[in-house]
Order: sequence, then structure tokens, then C-alpha cells
Amino acid sequence: MFNPDINDYQLTSIVAECCGGVAVVYSAVYKPYNQNVAIKRYFVDKDKEKASLIQQDILTRKELQHPNILPYLTSFVYGRELYVVSPLMNLGSCRDILDRYFQEGLPELACAIILRDVLLALQYLHKQFYIHRSVRASHVLLDTNGTVRLSGLRSAASMMVRGRKQKQLHSLPPPDHDNANLMWLSPELLEQNLKGYDEQSDIYSLGVFCCELANGAVPFSEVPTTLMFTEKVRGSRPQLLDCSSFPEPLDDGEMKSMYNTDSGVGDSAEGVSRLRAAYARRKLSDAFHRLADLLLQRDPEKRPSATQLLNHPFFKQIRRTDFLPSLIGRVKPIKPDPDDISALLLQEKISEMEIEKTTEWDF
Repeated sequence: MFNPDINDYQLTSIVAECCGGVAVVYSAVYKPYNQNVAIKRYFVDKDKEKASLIQQDILTRKELQHPNILPYLTSFVYGRELYVVSPLMNLGSCRDILDRYFQEGLPELACAIILRDVLLALQYLHKQFYIHRSVRASHVLLDTNGTVRLSGLRSAASMMVRGRKQKQLHSLPPPDHDNANLMWLSPELLEQNLKGYDEQSDIYSLGVFCCELANGAVPFSEVPTTLMFTEKVRGSRPQLLDCSSFPEPLDDGEMKSMYNTDSGVGDSAEGVSRLRAAYARRKLSDAFHRLADLLLQRDPEKRPSATQLLNHPFFKQIRRTDFLPSLIGRVKPIKPDPDDISALLLQEKISEMEIEKTTEWDF
């Protein structure tokens, strides 16, 4: 049991800004257990909508418990700031790892392990009648123990309404700060028609995430929103890039536009050429290509369920002895920075706070 007493926590350094600048994540040590944790500090201010989404995230995480879903440990409120404590996933998010270390995409076996564990999380969520609605690399967290956890539950929606399970939902998930989440959403969810959408929309998002992991780039990221919507509805979809599927010939401008070599490599022609060469000389397995094709089917009824996908031949390559951190060995874990002025100043400030433990808060 984690206490909401701030004196039990020693902040060590800033890890990241997130949620469009609404929150900052700090690494910390929970002193009673000498355990590394993450503390997310939300600047809620007077925005009732943001406060509601954050509260929904906490309440959903308290309700759902699975080894592959980021757990909630405790929270405390001070003024208009909320502090939420979670385990520290010290390799960061898959998006962080791709941007910093693997601009050309992760090794196939690493992709298999991550996708399997995210599928286990989705299998559990769907059995609890939840749709995640935001499966993406920035919401998949890793640590040096080989643990893979899905976060981002503030976008999740329950299919249970007034005690009855709905066959479909019709509402869009809440927008993020730059509408980036639209790139991962399924065609049927974006269409917003009478047919609605169900948990199979998460399977499509997993397909976009699959290409994100393997290619390093975010599909659709440089396509204007209207064009991306039109292309998805027409059945256009991203693909895994290797020597068998790499679209040749393309000039550097077309390459950058299609596959966003912007993420982590900048706009330089040299960076574009390097990625182009990396894709052209590698060969991903046929099973990987077939998996991506299944996940990205335009018709949601043709997509397998999470349970069915766990039996896909692609995952047969994973052995009991495979250890994810060793497959991505160049990734450096988050380490405390004793000279992080921001963490030191916040530690000094909150040591003087009167903390209120609650998740039933209302700004």
C-alpha cells in the first residue's frame, strides 16, 4: 500500500512533459519500500474538461488490474495540482525509444513481444467491456525487467451504459492537444455513422501501432487531417516497409511525406536517405506482413479478436528465454539526476504542502 504523504517520496528528476504540456512526469523513490516510482504532476487549473478526463483515467485504472496495464498506486491533491503515483517504467515509452534509438524501427522479435503483451492488455480490457481508443507507441511503456504496460486510459470508454452492454459506441474519444490521436483511429470510428464502432476499432489502432513499431515513423503523420480521413475510409492503409514492400522509386520529398522521417531524424536529405537504405536492405517475415494486413482490414468484421490474434503464427517465434531489454540493448534506462533543479525545487515546495488524499476531487 502506497501512502499519499509526500514526505514518503524523494523526487529525483524530471522524466518528460506530456499531455500537451498539461502534465510533467518525475521519477521518484518511495522511501518506505525504497522503490522507484513515477509521479505525474497535472496542472489542471480551471479547465473542467481536462479535470474530468484525468479523473476518468484514475477511476478506470483503479477498476482495471492486469500485468500489462499501468497500475494506479495513489494520488494527492494540492490546490489546483494533482499528483498521481505509478510504477516507474524506466525505459520510457515506445515512442521515446523509437525517436531516440531506433528511428528505423525495432527488431522484429522485439515488435513481437511488445505486440503480444499489448494484445494481452486489450484482451483483458475487451473482456471488461472497455474500448481503449488510444493504442499508440506513446502509450506503451517498457522497463528493464522486460515488462510492457499499456497506459492512456483517459480515452477509454465503457460499453456498459446504465447496466446494459452496448453493441456499438458512436462518440469520438476526447481530443488530445494536437488531434494527433486521429492517426491511430479506425475508419469506422472516424466515420461517425449509425453503424458505430466496437472493440475491433482497437485492433485497427494496433495495426497502425504495429507499423509504427516496425518502421519507426508514425503513419499518416504528415498527411492533412481531411486527406487522412478520406484515405482511411477508402481503404488506404500503412504497411510494413522492407525490401519486398518498399515503394520505389520515390524522391526524398515523397518519402518524407509518406512516412514522416521527421520523427527523430529531422528534415535532412541525409536522414531520409539513411532510412530509405535501412528499409530497402531488410526483410521482415511473411507472418509479420500477414499480421499487419489482418489488423488493418477496412471491414471491422474481418479483423480477428485480440484472443484470436494471440494464436497468430507471428507470435510463435517468441521463446521463453527471449528478454525484451536485451533485444533493444542500446536503450538507456532513466537514471536519477541529483542536479535536476526543477525536481529539487518541487521537492522543497511540496514538502511544505498540506496534502489531501483523494480521487473524488472537483476543481
